[in-house]
Amino acid sequence: MSADSGDFNQPYLPGRYRKKVRENQSRRLRKKLLLAGALVAIAAIAIFIFSGIFSTHGTPSPLSHPLVPASGSAMTTITVSVAPTVIPATNVTPSETYAFTVGPGVPVQASGDTISLSEAVASLREYYPAGDSSISSVNFSSGSNHTLFGFTLTPTTPQWGEDFVVFIDATTGEPYAPGQENAAITASKAKILALSAFPGIHPEQVKVWYANDPVKGGGWQFIFLTQNTVLARGTLDATTGDTTALILIVPHTGRPASPSIDQDKAKTIADQYISDHNGGPLSLNMTTEHYEDWSTASEPAAGQYVLTYERIFQDFPVDTDRIAIAVDSVTGNVLSYDKTWTTEDFAFSQTVELAVGMRDATFNVMQAAKTKFPLSVESVRIISADIRWNNRHTPGITQRPGSVPLAWKVLFDDATIRADPTLPQGIGWVDIQTGNVTELEYRH
Repeated sequence: MSADSGDFNQPYLPGRYRKKVRENQSRRLRKKLLLAGALVAIAAIAIFIFSGIFSTHGTPSPLSHPLVPASGSAMTTITVSVAPTVIPATNVTPSETYAFTVGPGVPVQASGDTISLSEAVASLREYYPAGDSSISSVNFSSGSNHTLFGFTLTPTTPQWGEDFVVFIDATTGEPYAPGQENAAITASKAKILALSAFPGIHPEQVKVWYANDPVKGGGWQFIFLTQNTVLARGTLDATTGDTTALILIVPHTGRPASPSIDQDKAKTIADQYISDHNGGPLSLNMTTEHYEDWSTASEPAAGQYVLTYERIFQDFPVDTDRIAIAVDSVTGNVLSYDKTWTTEDFAFSQTVELAVGMRDATFNVMQAAKTKFPLSVESVRIISADIRWNNRHTPGITQRPGSVPLAWKVLFDDATIRADPTLPQGIGWVDIQTGNVTELEYRH
């Protein structure tokens, strides 16, 4: 750690680094940023080709979103609503309008083996409830293997992520995702494994469908239903069959007003659950723990304790690997479990010697930010900087031995980002040996 890290809590503004501008370094940074832009463009084209005619940010599992209080409400069939400010489809009769954009060629009425748009929407909502996301548009693709409705969904809470696409098979009405035919765990096997994850629950119906998570990769999601009421839901790894997410749905009504167990007891339960479901204790660091009250204005109700852990490898945090778990404050039951664990031990680099301090790392990130948005440099503010494993990678791609580097992760923002809550904080990754900015996520 550099000796100048003591004043890091003060805003790191341009006046502090103008005297240190290095022209040769700036030229190198520009070259690297141009190269990064080209790689991003190539990746975008590859994703477009892979996904057919629909352009998408991926098909994330709703379970990959941050935990929310469980709800005992029944699932509701959603009908397409009428709104005066909508874009009618090209093949829709003048009396039909929709609250989302309907692309050219989308079959509104059922014909032959193809279900209607309203039936596709109803099917979609059985798997992706309206309370979690809104439909922004729908397109249609007629292929030799699959004829698909492609719905673009917008999460109701911005923190849950960006827009994503869900495909509904126009023949079966079931969700479809590329790769499900080649999954090592079949849909029938996934159903058996899902039931074994909740031995005390005996649902009337089990729904299983495949989804590509942008972090975890392919997985089988499942829902347990009894009389159209969701009892539990979760996700299984499509390769290993391991349970990566579980959510037990409990009613909020009729609960005591105050918790029966305290936060320390909840942590003990969470620690034991993690150990039991992973063959022993894991190297983790608890980053957050808080109590979520389920009370309403009309009825008090004790809620849940939510605890989040991040993975530690060789004393440093792993950027995307973590476990989030929620414990019922009344019964002590684990209500949800969400594990993201994408990196094998062999993939971590052996280079852990630090040659670049915090001051130089933040300075280099600000230089890169200045190159991208020169007019915003006066308002750039460093939020945090720490050393961690940069293990983000494309799901389904096996990481090479030693390919995951230890690096400085620098978070920052500017006036534009601070004024728009939908914009994410900027992220700069800095090599701990050379000081080069290897990645920069910074958008307006």
